[in-house]
Amino acid sequence: MTNHNLLLYASLEGSQPAIGSAAFAINAAAALGAHLNILAPHVDVRTPDNWGSRTAEQIERDDKERHNKLTGLVESILAKAHANAVSASGQTDWAHAFGPIPFVGDQAKLHDLVIMGTDQSIFLSERKFAEHVLIEAGRPVVFVPPDHAGSFSCKRVTVAWDHTRSAARALHDALPLLRLAEEVILTVIGGEKQFQTNPDATTIEGALSRKGLNARLEQVDLGQRTIGQALQHEALANEADLLVMGAYGHSRLREFILGGATREVLENPRLPVLMSH
Repeated sequence: MTNHNLLLYASLEGSQPAIGSAAFAINAAAALGAHLNILAPHVDVRTPDNWGSRTAEQIERDDKERHNKLTGLVESILAKAHANAVSASGQTDWAHAFGPIPFVGDQAKLHDLVIMGTDQSIFLSERKFAEHVLIEAGRPVVFVPPDHAGSFSCKRVTVAWDHTRSAARALHDALPLLRLAEEVILTVIGGEKQFQTNPDATTIEGALSRKGLNARLEQVDLGQRTIGQALQHEALANEADLLVMGAYGHSRLREFILGGATREVLENPRLPVLMSH
């Protein structure tokens, strides 16, 4: 029995119990013996664009219908979790003082791992929630492709390694999942940057072996690919179930700008990706 607490951010248009982030979260909680909290904050649809075309009664009816659908989604995810012997809870209510995105970020701080999607096309873009939680919550986040239908597995995990603070933080944050793996592959992309330090493979593999991990270091050339393309391509080529990587970014006029690799992977995750900042 573990004391892990997982958070699933579920959106009405972007979540389904049997695939994507919801299915991943349920199966991850089962594998870790963790409690799963399903957070699906209800945001009404009373936007200014609707005021001129609909009556107050129509707006009220649509808002109630949306809330009922969202409650039904949470209940269906809960039912699937309980069917898999997973301890789970869910909520749609939230404190309205600072908006839904900061609320989800605050809730994320209380959990060991956050699981969510990155769909930008839906009402209340998952991507906006994803960026805020990743940068502000201080917790590792697994981003799951919406069509990810495979059952949860961590038999083989690829870790993006470049000897930096962010890479070390991501590696440490992923340890509960890495300990489920039969093999951990630390992938170094050559030609992407100059490393400030470069411990040899034996040192790195030995350190991880003492943590109970069967790890190996591999170095590959960037070639004509972007770093985001290379990381996902190498992970898929190694038949990895999960990609672990540090999230990069920099401040510009008080606004946090995501780094290129982080932004690119968030745009189009091809497998579940754990990011840590």
